[in-house]
Parts: sequence; C-alpha cells; structure tokens
Amino acid sequence: MRKTVFKFTALTAAACFLLSGCKYSYFGLPGLFYEAVDATEDILEDSLYYDGDYYGEEETDIWTWPDSGDHDDTFDWDTDEHDNPDAKPGSVTVMVYMNGSTLETEGGVATADISEMIRAGYSEDVNVVIQTMGTKYWSEKLGIASNRSQTYVIGEDGLELVRDDLGQLDCTKADTLYEFIQYCAKAYPADRNILILWDHGGGPAYGFGWDEFQDDWENLSIDEMRKALKNCSVHFDFIGMDCCIMSCLEITYALRDYCDYMILSEDFESCLGWYYTGWLEALYDNTSISTYDLGKILIDDMIRKNENDRFNGDRSILALVDESKMDKLWDVWVEFAYENEDALLATNFSQQMEETGKGVGLGARRAHADLRLNDLMDLFFDDSEIWDVLEDISEDDVYMSDYCITDLMGLAYFIESDSSEKLIRAVDKTLLYVGATSDNLSLTGISVTLPYNDSDLYYELADVLDRSGYDDEYITWLKKFCDTDSDSSFDWSGWGEDFWNEWGEYDNSDIWGEW
Repeated sequence: MRKTVFKFTALTAAACFLLSGCKYSYFGLPGLFYEAVDATEDILEDSLYYDGDYYGEEETDIWTWPDSGDHDDTFDWDTDEHDNPDAKPGSVTVMVYMNGSTLETEGGVATADISEMIRAGYSEDVNVVIQTMGTKYWSEKLGIASNRSQTYVIGEDGLELVRDDLGQLDCTKADTLYEFIQYCAKAYPADRNILILWDHGGGPAYGFGWDEFQDDWENLSIDEMRKALKNCSVHFDFIGMDCCIMSCLEITYALRDYCDYMILSEDFESCLGWYYTGWLEALYDNTSISTYDLGKILIDDMIRKNENDRFNGDRSILALVDESKMDKLWDVWVEFAYENEDALLATNFSQQMEETGKGVGLGARRAHADLRLNDLMDLFFDDSEIWDVLEDISEDDVYMSDYCITDLMGLAYFIESDSSEKLIRAVDKTLLYVGATSDNLSLTGISVTLPYNDSDLYYELADVLDRSGYDDEYITWLKKFCDTDSDSSFDWSGWGEDFWNEWGEYDNSDIWGEW
C-alpha cells in the first residue's frame, strides 16, 4: 500500500514537472490527479495556479504599443445611447459565459479563474454573473455541479447560486447565449454591460465552445454569436474572449455592431488565461473607469502572470480593439488584399506558432513532454506502469499554421504597395492597446485568415462568413488560396526581434531566473 501511495505521489509530481517547463506551459492534472491535489490547498496553489507575488526578484518588462492618446478618459454615463432606464446609475453587469470544458475536467482551470473573481471582492454597483456549462467533472472546490448547468453571482459572501433549474445546457447553441444575456439584462439591469466568453477558441472557422456533452465538432460560430447578440436588447461596452486565437479580422468585423470594444488573443493562450482579480478590483473601485484603462489593467496583468509564472505561464499576447474603427479597417484590408493578390498567393504567409496550454489538441507540448518522460521515470519506476496512465499522449504536433493565421500588420510591412501604409495606419488606429510576453514579438495584435492549401478550412470559413453577411466577392476570392501551387513559406523568424520595433527593445534575458 505504501509503495502504491509513493508511486502515485511521484507520478503526480512528475506530471507537474513534465508539463511545466519554461517553453511549454502546464495544462493541468487529469481528473483523478486533480481531485487528489485539490485535497491539499498548498499543493493546489503551486500546481494549478499561482496568485502570490511574481516569481523572481524583479518582474520582467512586458511590451506594449505606444499610447496613441485618442482613447476616452472616463466612461460617460450621461451620453451613453444604450442606457437602460431600469438600471441603477453607475451600475455594471459582467456576464461570464463559462464553458469549463476539458480545461476544467483535466485541470481545474475554470475553477481557478472563478477563484480569482471571488478574490477581487464585491461591490453593490457591479454584478458578476457566471453561467457554468459543458464540463463533465467540475472540481469540488467551489461546489459547482457537474450534472447540470448553473448560474452564479459574486456576492458579499462569495459565490452565490441563483439558478439551479437549467438542466445540462449546450453552450454551442445561439439560443443558450441569447437566453443568458437576456436573463442577466433583466435580473441585473445596468448602465454598462460586459460580456466574456470563456473556453477554447478555434478562430473564425471553428468558433468557440467544445462542450464536453456535445460532438467534438460542435461550436458556437461567429454567425451564431451574431444571431444571439442581434436579438438581444443589450449593447456591450466590451466583449472579451478568454480563448485561443480569436483576435482576427473576421471576428472583430462581424461583431462590430454589438459592442464598443473587444479584448482578444491573437495567439493560443496558456492555461492561466486572463487574470481576473486586478481588473475587477479596479472596476469595483471606479465603475466609470474608461475601457482603455480597464483593458490596460486586464492585459498587463495577464501578460505579467504568463511572463513570470514558471509553472503555468507561456507565450502570450492580448489586444484591446476599437470596434468603431472596424468598418474602415475592413475596407482598407480588402483594398490591400485585392491589390496584392499575386504577392499573397505566391508565398504562404501563415505563421507557425506552437499550440499552448489552452489550445484544443495539446499535441506539441505532450510530444515534447514525451521526450523527457523516460529520463524522469527512471527516477521513480522500474516498470512501465506510467505508460498505462499516459496512454492518451499524442505524438502529433499542432501548429498555428493549421488555422492559417497571418498577422495583419506583418503583411502590411512586408508587402510593398500603394496601400501598405494605409493598412499600417488603419491597424494602428484600431488596436488601442496590445501587451505581449517578451518571447512573443512575432504577433502584433490582430490576424487575418488566408486558407493556404486547405480546402477543408476554406469551406468551413466560407460557410461561416456567408451566414455572417460577408461579401460574396471576398468569399469567392479566398478560394484562390486553396489552389495556390506555392510551396514557399514566408520566414517570420527575426520579425519580432529585428524588424518589428513597436514593442520596444527586445529582452533576450532568461526571464525565469535560477531554479
């Protein structure tokens, strides 16, 4: 019995170490391991999320865009055209559409983020409403049910259950999102509304979701988001997506009529995702804080956490997008795209970025962990029991190029044409604030999807764009990328370090310090 306990403990420690390197962030312990670790609070804090001081003697600098100076200084309650007559003056409702999915089942990641929300405290003027869905095994830490969806609010005493009769909702349906927004607007009317979609993200073609109770390919697509938002009587101050690879032109343009701003990640996110305590504290302290200032706190906190957390952090980027500029940016992009068709088709501009902790497949990191597994297991085992436990490890690598994601500013800089400078300025005006870890300078905040040699991606994307009201000419034009014969891929290496200089001087130091 003692030998079994020792092996289990060693296996747990090894799993933590395996999946927590500087370059590959720790995704989370699979079900059984998580519940065992959950029983010991000190171990939980170290292995799943860290909320103390940042590691190391000094924080490593993060890179941000220069302040353009054209953002609002305060939220203007008097002139807001979307005022709700039933709302308390100065009130805010934050709606968190939380599909815990595999992130919670395998690692308790949703529980960690809800804990961050609770840690921020409470304000009578701010309603934080959380709907839990799509997760087969919620941690017992907060008492959230696994066999049904529930709605909670952050109250004076912490997490308070307000709806327990929802059944098991499908988070990938437009009706589910619509009903949640309508419920929040009626039960918690506010002058200012914020919507956050929490889970996996798959870009414009594959949307949001991966509900564990649904088919693997079911998702909440852009057009379904539009349907839910259009039928609601709520306009959002900002819509945020705590998800991978959702900061793309196709999404920001499609949702421009339903919010003033968006906060999105162009890259894959680590299991840390957003850090919720800081920006909620700022909102509690001042409900009229400008979205620019609130977004800056949110972005800076996320980047610092990922920069300095040696166990869970990973390469990260997050952008605050001004939706009022989106019509202009779209028009400028289409002009640039058509003018430079030959250059775009001659070279594959998709960027190869390895998938990290909050991604769907986790293949690249697990394959990397597999390479280190033999040496580590020799320390604890003289048999092959470990392989029975980790039999689901995949050798497949997953890259951002599988989603054909290309940085918009990068294209504008590297393709010389009459419209290049115009596109650079349009992107610069649209991105109010961007933060990135020091190892993620190859991205600048927002991407575009060009389906190079990928017919499957094209038809998925074309279907979504068509249902979202995109121009037929542009959708047809995108098909040319499926048939391009070019085998040459653009070399993005060095772009962030040597060419792109908006982030500031690149810091090539060891951000992790000594072990």
